[in-house]
Amino acid sequence: MKVFFALLLLTNILFALLQWMLPYEQLFQPAPLSIAGQKLKLLDEMEGQDVAQTQQLQEPDEEDADVRESVNISRVPDKLCYTLGPFKDQQASKEVALKFRQNKIAISSRSSLEKEYMGMMVFLEGFESRAEAVRAADSLASKGVRDYIIVNEPGRPNFLSLGVFSRKKNAESRFNRIRRLGYDVKSEARYRNRTIYWLDYSESESENLTRFIDMLKVDKGISRISRKCS
Repeated sequence: MKVFFALLLLTNILFALLQWMLPYEQLFQPAPLSIAGQKLKLLDEMEGQDVAQTQQLQEPDEEDADVRESVNISRVPDKLCYTLGPFKDQQASKEVALKFRQNKIAISSRSSLEKEYMGMMVFLEGFESRAEAVRAADSLASKGVRDYIIVNEPGRPNFLSLGVFSRKKNAESRFNRIRRLGYDVKSEARYRNRTIYWLDYSESESENLTRFIDMLKVDKGISRISRKCS
């Protein structure tokens, strides 16, 4: 029994010395966090970083916004303007322009000098004088060809026109008939210079004007031409 009390006393003395020599925190240091807890903390931090990066990606960059804006602008279709014509009569173009202005649509007129196709001319040439051309005409008349006229043009005097035909087959028929009679006949397309008038506007017309334009196309061959605005 005495031995037991002696050992207990010795143990208490050693414990008291340890408390005096070492701080309490080192004697009872808490256990480190488990690996699972550390991983959870790291995952939370990583998720926070991902959210921050996602927010950065979602924020529009000024340069990218400019690029997108320029792309959107380039995709805007070109505005269309319109032209009515051709008008061979200036007065007719003025009447149509007045109708547009009455409907509150600005319209302008312009003219151009163009070659107008008249048809195929069948003719004889190479006569040195008018008298020689007249003798050739009399010769044709004696063979039943009485439709002719003596024509003088700059650099081309005294040729004998045997008709101008709007249809090619009619010109070919006339040509073949004169050639069978033994004449050196020729043919060529004939044009004349003519002033043509056009009407330009940049606003789509109303429904009643659309019907009016359709009537112009049927009655006078006037077309509505779409074009890019200058």
